[in-house]
Amino acid sequence: MTLQTQKVWNDPEYLRAEQYRDSSNLAARANLHTKYGRGDWFAWVAQQPAWPAAGQVLELGCGAGWFWTNALEHVPPGLELTLTDLSPGMVAETVARVRGLSTWAAEGEAVDASALPFAAASYDVVQALHMLYHLPDPARGVDEIVRVLRPGGLAVIATNGRDTMSELFALNAAVFGGSARDETIDAFSLEKAELILSERFAEVELRLYPDTLRITDPADVYGYHTSSPPGDAATPEQQAALRRVIDEAFARGGGALTVTKSVGVFLCRKAAD
Repeated sequence: MTLQTQKVWNDPEYLRAEQYRDSSNLAARANLHTKYGRGDWFAWVAQQPAWPAAGQVLELGCGAGWFWTNALEHVPPGLELTLTDLSPGMVAETVARVRGLSTWAAEGEAVDASALPFAAASYDVVQALHMLYHLPDPARGVDEIVRVLRPGGLAVIATNGRDTMSELFALNAAVFGGSARDETIDAFSLEKAELILSERFAEVELRLYPDTLRITDPADVYGYHTSSPPGDAATPEQQAALRRVIDEAFARGGGALTVTKSVGVFLCRKAAD
């Protein structure tokens, strides 16, 4: 990944207006995980916290709301949800999806997670799944989570390890240059996040989600790479080179590409007083 591409992933206007204007790009990348991996990420996350029977829950970076459709069996029905994202389009999609479930009271708002427009000590649970590394300063986002949590409240925070899916990023680097891993997450990888979180919460527990992808359709890998920079702006020549590199990788793997993942969720408890 080039430095220019890495900066794009931390640009709020790009994320709001282009990359996450709606869920189409996100769906192209999620497709690999649901089709070729365990496919139960959201349900697994929903089973990790000890959810309160009632109370206020804030979600940062709600995306398309897929978490909530997979959490029906694991999250109590008596919660009041505040669903937020930098993208108004994502918020609208999520609120519509969650309200259609008739399980939780849900409101939505487009917000900047670095400066939350909510009063201190407003929420019992704050959830941020795979989004804090998009902030220009992830630690500031964590400070905001701590601020809006009630004493004794719980933060549910997910991210990736620094070398996750390096087999995929090696293909990207072969065509576009840059690093053969996802440098977007460096500011808030599993390794770095643990240090940031431990300085701010009374209790921090990391639970890892073991998963490996065995991809059998090269078209899905191509769709993954062209859903985000730099592949989404590839020239025809680069597109052809990307297809060739992907096909060669599948040939070496006997018709499949094995991709290793490093992903987990932190359960963080704010001090009670």
